[in-house]
Amino acid sequence: MRKAIILLACGLLIAGHPSPGGGAPAAPDLMSESHYLDLIRAYSSKKDYAAVEKTAAAFFKAYPRSKQVPDVRLILAESEPAPDEAIKKYRIIISNYKYYPRLDYAQYRICEIHYLRSSWKELASDARAGLGLGKSEYGRRFMFFLIISLIHRGEYDSAERECRRFIDANHDYNDLARSMLILAHIYRNEYGLSREYINTIREIILGYGNAEVSQTALFMLAEFYERKKQYDESYSAYMDLIEKYPGSPEASDASVRIKSIMKHHPRRVFYLPGRKIVEDAESIDISPEKDIPEESTSFFYSISVGPFVSLGDANGVKRELNEFDTMRTVRLKKGYALYVGRCPDEESVLKLKIRLAEEYGINGRIVRISGDGERSYIYGE
Repeated sequence: MRKAIILLACGLLIAGHPSPGGGAPAAPDLMSESHYLDLIRAYSSKKDYAAVEKTAAAFFKAYPRSKQVPDVRLILAESEPAPDEAIKKYRIIISNYKYYPRLDYAQYRICEIHYLRSSWKELASDARAGLGLGKSEYGRRFMFFLIISLIHRGEYDSAERECRRFIDANHDYNDLARSMLILAHIYRNEYGLSREYINTIREIILGYGNAEVSQTALFMLAEFYERKKQYDESYSAYMDLIEKYPGSPEASDASVRIKSIMKHHPRRVFYLPGRKIVEDAESIDISPEKDIPEESTSFFYSISVGPFVSLGDANGVKRELNEFDTMRTVRLKKGYALYVGRCPDEESVLKLKIRLAEEYGINGRIVRISGDGERSYIYGE
């Protein structure tokens, strides 16, 4: 197609019109609408945006009522190097040309830009707008964009609802597997390594073994076993992943993770999850992202800050409090909390609470943290 455009542009040159190499556009009465469009496309393929704009302006002046005006505007948006300006140009198409057949594509491109820029609030809004356009070849992508944006915003209940709605309405094998994997991710963020989480992973592995996301599900299963200290099963799943999907990112990660469990002298065993592993799992598995170390005393006091809807929000406050040596991010039933300080008694933790209020405007809560060597228990939330 690109060669055809270049050849056509050369034909225009022979006919007395400018080539994509430069020069001002020919007078409007010397070029037809289709010739203008071909020339604009040729400039776009050469990434000569200045020429695209100049030629498009001449086209709009020559043929202001042309049915190809939205096509030219779409090329302008596609060629625009600045993301914000590109979004503005796509929105012009959506606002002014309600019956343009590529309206859904323009909306999809807006969502892509939001996704690449991690603009989750804007992505959620524009993904919903895309779904509101009705039947479209980009409908599934709009739904995935919406679910992903809700997850990143920490709106897990809404993300789960949309994910289940998509699963109920969809019958594509790979899309169903991908949706269930996203659902497992939601469960992990909401409830930790819980019954719902491992049950969803189990369903993917047993029911969608040939899906594109099967290696990811297998890695998540191996990681689950590792966190539960079932080292034989974890080792076996990691090894199977490396052997079945060599060269995949998951296999690369598995090669790193497997080294940490070799000290337990694991052996190859049957690891595919049965019903028992689901029944034995907790309905909610709330645990710190990192183990809370026990030092000279069996308990200590800390200040709980939060809860935060998303991990990103918690990490943002954590960066602001970087002068404190001891900080831990802990997953709660809903969201995350930040635990600041490690104080041996109530007097010292009260001073810390006052300092956070006076210097940072943070009204934290005093909690006591204790442990039994393997798990940590937090009192006061």
